[in-house]
Amino acid sequence: CGSSAEAEDLLHLRGNPGPKVDRHCTDPICCLLFLVVFGATGVLLSVLWQVGDVRRINHGRDHDGNLCGLKEMEKKPFLFYPDLDTDFKNDPTLSGRYGVCVSECAQEGQVVEDYGHARQTSWLVLQPSFPVFQRCLPFQKPTVKASTKLCVKPACEVTSGVPFKPEQVCGLQRDGTDKYWLLEKPDSSITDGWRAEGASDVLIQSRVSMASSAWPSNTTCQQRVKREAEVSVKPLDDSVANILFTSVTSPAYSFGNAVSENLGLVLGLGVGGAALLSVAIMLMFPVCAPPLLVVLLLVVFLMLIAADYILFVQANIATGRTGARFTNFLKSLDISVPAGAEDLLQHSSDQSTTQLFALGAFALALVIAVLACLVMSMSRQFKILIALLEEAGNMIRRVPSLLALPLLLLASFAVFFSLFFVASVGLATASQDQLQASLEKFNLPTGVEDVKHFQQISAVCLILVFLWIYFFHIALYHTTIALTVSNSYFQGDLAEHHLCPSVGGCFGAPMVVSLGNIFRYHLGSLAFGSFALMLCTVARVVFEYVERHTKEATDQNLLAKTIRCVTKCCINMLYGCLRYLTQYAYIYIAVIGEAFVPSCCKSFQLFAKYPAQVALNTLTTWALGFLVSLGVPLALAGLAFFELRDSLVTYQACAIALMILAFIVSHMAVGVYDVIVTTLLICAMRDEELCGAQFMSDSLSHAAGFGRHRHQQVECS
Repeated sequence: CGSSAEAEDLLHLRGNPGPKVDRHCTDPICCLLFLVVFGATGVLLSVLWQVGDVRRINHGRDHDGNLCGLKEMEKKPFLFYPDLDTDFKNDPTLSGRYGVCVSECAQEGQVVEDYGHARQTSWLVLQPSFPVFQRCLPFQKPTVKASTKLCVKPACEVTSGVPFKPEQVCGLQRDGTDKYWLLEKPDSSITDGWRAEGASDVLIQSRVSMASSAWPSNTTCQQRVKREAEVSVKPLDDSVANILFTSVTSPAYSFGNAVSENLGLVLGLGVGGAALLSVAIMLMFPVCAPPLLVVLLLVVFLMLIAADYILFVQANIATGRTGARFTNFLKSLDISVPAGAEDLLQHSSDQSTTQLFALGAFALALVIAVLACLVMSMSRQFKILIALLEEAGNMIRRVPSLLALPLLLLASFAVFFSLFFVASVGLATASQDQLQASLEKFNLPTGVEDVKHFQQISAVCLILVFLWIYFFHIALYHTTIALTVSNSYFQGDLAEHHLCPSVGGCFGAPMVVSLGNIFRYHLGSLAFGSFALMLCTVARVVFEYVERHTKEATDQNLLAKTIRCVTKCCINMLYGCLRYLTQYAYIYIAVIGEAFVPSCCKSFQLFAKYPAQVALNTLTTWALGFLVSLGVPLALAGLAFFELRDSLVTYQACAIALMILAFIVSHMAVGVYDVIVTTLLICAMRDEELCGAQFMSDSLSHAAGFGRHRHQQVECS
């Protein structure tokens, strides 16, 4: 990498430090390979669509092999499972379920008539069901809960006739609440109880009217209680299969029903509210960043100092009394202390390990001192970071459509996921004859073993290409944002797009132009990076599979166990480093228009030349992501409580759905902000090196220490 950097044409770079006007196609071989694989995958998807029975996705098969909703079963589109208990006994995996086509999902008490080779002529439905992909799944109805507020003191004034005041409307004798009087309108369990005790309808109606007027105007009650009643209906012979099945479907039905009833609130807060709150936090983050960074650094240093103190105690250099006093102080505040904390504050009895602990303690103390000196010397880096955060907020204000890019890519990925899912269903449902006929069209072997090999190879290819497309979407996400931001930085308020920034930025014109340039010039580089990540991911998965199947054997051999652990650590580190490196490489591809490998070299040079600035930016954006991804969903869930506080079950379901949506939206918004900050850092560093900070904003140039003299250093035009 160093030799290529030295051979770089500095005159050309100084005239063109940012996005190249004369871009060229990078990594054309990878581009060609990607297009060939993409085309071959399209052919494979088409073949699997033809040989498979994708109708099985939305049409269940009954016990006679008919597809519900098609042909003679056209008027019966739903598949009902009347005998899951027997199916579970025959096959615990429920792969061979007995099904009956019905016109609608049956509810409890209905009778379903069977046909054909039936186990019995009719089936009595004991539980309600709801449709999922035209399959009727049974569920247990939620328990019906009712409650009524009662007054304990003063006691109820028992009367057998019509009550003349609320204090004379008593509860039920059978549950002992006849000593209390009602503070509100009674629920149905109380009225049914009065009727069972012999009260007439007129008397019950008078009691209900009198109790309804008791709250909240009545102030004589000194002590109140709440009477709760629960009613649920279950089959008398509740089998294990039914319990296992409905333990999943019942919560799913309750969850879906609660969310669908409050869909507007969930979408409004989970999507719109999360986006607005995330953007507001990001725009205000430059003000909050300094104290937040101070807190993070204090936490890091406190953790390092605590670890060093433990090492000194284990080395018999420190007594450990201070640590013991601190743990006792935490216990006095009812704060739980880890079980092994007291053991760590005891002197080590092994002389050999004592020397190792002493060496580690002094080494860590030296590291802490060096880090402290580095932090105190990083005032310029802190100023640059704050300026970059401010510029990132300005970029979001100028081009708000960047926040929509993750949603567009998510929609694109959902389309590809649907295609691969349909292809997987086609591969799983394809018959032997259909596969042989398709292989014969391509002049391929059609033996039984050949068909099995084709299915296995097709499954592996689908998985690999799916992973490749997933990582390609991530690459497209980084490069599109980076190109849009670098155009704004070096061209001056998006001049390259020849559009009004306010109109074009809002409607996504700069983003669309950048996306087109990425596809036109850098498709191969994105395919290269995503292919590398795909291979590393496959290596991780293969190693996890091998480790799981050889764990018992390798645990008995210390050397084999050590090799396994070291290999796993190396693979995970390689994946983490490669993922981090490719993020910067994608940005360099967009900024300077080079291929993937030279962009990786530029990333290494950036890490080596500005390690403190890169680390500080990474730490800050990580803290922002943690703050927004955790704080926004919790804040919106708390806000939803005021609207749904009347029903705890409904609130819990809506809060879960809302928090999931809010987490996704806020995480994507912070991801855009992170890429913008990183792109601005790369642009600013190149501007400083090659153009004397000519393109920097005033706040960024002052933070970098150039002041008003930045235009007098180097002319780039």
